[in-house]
Amino acid sequence: METTEAKISKYFGVKTASYQSSVKEINDSERTIKAIANTYFYIDSDQDMLIPGCSKKSIADRGPLSSAVAKIKHQADHDLNTKNAVGRITVLDERKYEGNDVLYFESYIPDTMKGDNDLGNYQEGLFDNHSIGFRYKQLELAERDSQEAEWAANWAKYYPLALNPEEADKHGYFYIVKEIELFEISVVSFGMNTLTPYLGSKSKNKNKNIIKDSLDRIDLIKAQLKSSLDKKVRKEVDLQVLQLKQILSELEIKEPSKKTTQHAKESGTKETKKGPITINSLSKFI
Repeated sequence: METTEAKISKYFGVKTASYQSSVKEINDSERTIKAIANTYFYIDSDQDMLIPGCSKKSIADRGPLSSAVAKIKHQADHDLNTKNAVGRITVLDERKYEGNDVLYFESYIPDTMKGDNDLGNYQEGLFDNHSIGFRYKQLELAERDSQEAEWAANWAKYYPLALNPEEADKHGYFYIVKEIELFEISVVSFGMNTLTPYLGSKSKNKNKNIIKDSLDRIDLIKAQLKSSLDKKVRKEVDLQVLQLKQILSELEIKEPSKKTTQHAKESGTKETKKGPITINSLSKFI
């Protein structure tokens, strides 16, 4: 079990929308899709439960109605390159939908050759799932029968709200994600909570290919920085750097720990498990 501090320190997280198709409506004449970006009160494979309000600040700061230079994007496969842009988000909010609390969005698919292909993929059901790209900002632990009053109180408060409480029962804990910094919403083939399946090759030399792709992206970032000092470009470059750090950190194969790292931290014992690769800075590359 990760500490809350370790989760917050992650560079770029991803979350699948739900366990079912997230596309709710396609308007051909207006070239608009309506979909669910995330389902709240659902405990995912990271033992995270996102709750209503977690995206509120991001929507206010960089949503479609904001004055932000770089707004929240609608991408494909969490690739922040402009060639993987799918649409322009026109509606983004937290609401009740079909009885569930969700992060809802609508996106306009541009009238271009690529836009026609993307819209066609939505119409044919090939694009049927979405995932969010974000950073953790605020989260708390909920633990069954915990000796920590706050963790036990969180379990009592949020466990009854879980859409899939069996996941909490299985592990005896989960995290309540109260705030995220939302960067983008991506259409994905499968819902996973890691970047490397989306961005890496599936060959035997997977890690080598991921590193090569990452270095190619760094070269592209260098070119972007040389050609523009625009605020929007700078913001998008910052996001790509965060994502590259996360991709590289995921390359390490970590053995599962039998100890609770949260308890180890609280009790003052030293955690011996090897942590993820830390990429302090990519400044030497860019």
